[in-house]
Amino acid sequence: MFKKLLALSFILSSQLAMTGCAVVYDIGQDSNQRQCEKLQDWNERKTCLQQNKTTYEQYEKQREDLRNKGTEKK
Repeated sequence: MFKKLLALSFILSSQLAMTGCAVVYDIGQDSNQRQCEKLQDWNERKTCLQQNKTTYEQYEKQREDLRNKGTEKK
């Protein structure tokens, strides 16, 4: 019983931590978007917004791909 409770606790805390990271990432992306919207040049604004539209899931996948790429070379 204790092992099941411990496993459930670990799973829930992991999910909560991941959700917290996504929230922080989204806050950063919102801030970046506001900075992009302040740009006067339309092309610069468009480029800036395009660069900052990566979702948290896409970001995590790119990060994991880079991490795996680094370990493959060793």
